[in-house]
Amino acid sequence: MPTNDSNPSTDCPSSVVIHRPFGGVGGYRRISDRATRILVHAFPMSELPMVAAAGLLSTCGAYVMTDGRTAYLGESRRPSRRLSEHAADTGKPFARDCFVVGGCDKILAVDLQFRLTRLAVDAGVVDVWKGVNPPEPDLTDAERATHDRIAADALRLLHDAGCKIFHRFLVESEAPTETDAPTQPEVPADDPSDPVDCEPMAIGVSTVPLGSQEFELRYGGLFARGYWTAGRFVVSAGSEVRLAINHSAPALTRSRRDELFAAGVLAPIPGVVDRRRLTVAISFPSVSIAAKVLAGAHSAGRWVARDPTQAVWLA
Repeated sequence: MPTNDSNPSTDCPSSVVIHRPFGGVGGYRRISDRATRILVHAFPMSELPMVAAAGLLSTCGAYVMTDGRTAYLGESRRPSRRLSEHAADTGKPFARDCFVVGGCDKILAVDLQFRLTRLAVDAGVVDVWKGVNPPEPDLTDAERATHDRIAADALRLLHDAGCKIFHRFLVESEAPTETDAPTQPEVPADDPSDPVDCEPMAIGVSTVPLGSQEFELRYGGLFARGYWTAGRFVVSAGSEVRLAINHSAPALTRSRRDELFAAGVLAPIPGVVDRRRLTVAISFPSVSIAAKVLAGAHSAGRWVARDPTQAVWLA
């Protein structure tokens, strides 16, 4: 079924296939897209015995159980067996509807549980029921890049399956169309008699205090800038903060990140689900601590000095 304007689950045209092997419209359905390796099984928990008996949940996957108010997110090598344990747990009455992301290997399932849990907490649509925080797997840069794309596909397919927990992130990624774009006020023509109008603009100039050296950090898709002042390292407003945190990150880094996320100074980045943007500048005791907090990693690379001569002048 092709997506349309009422379904903001993608920023480009796409198609999904919804298969209902048992018939009906409210029971089990399998949502897939030939452009991605994953698929989503969606069904009410009351149909779990039938779905499991059909062998539909026999491979590794991540899953969401919810009633629209509370959600539990997990992963398992055998989702049918793990979900049966949840269904028998009288302490989880919210386990009404289930969404299983299949087509995963073990490390992808673990990573999806970590990512989806973090996004569900950040979205604030439901209360996330959990014990210990799910671990973040140690990934290579190549694996992380692949998982970034797969996670975006998972969000889209979960949305099309009826899981609305992550709807906020999908809406934020939707670009305005010509019909809903705000009307721009008319701009008066430039007055060629004003000498200021003839001056060039410069791209890439520094925003740091006069005489300070500016540095930049790149880690995966993350980008940040900062500078030293008064013996402390200041990360500039507009720099990015990674949502995920590596399993190897020390406890102090985790507590600093918790404080940062609770401060309300991180804004969503349209079209990006794994990072947030700083709305204010943040001061750190050192460049190392700044990198660890922004990247959520024990070792996040080096801050590289920027060349101030790289500014581009445009006439």
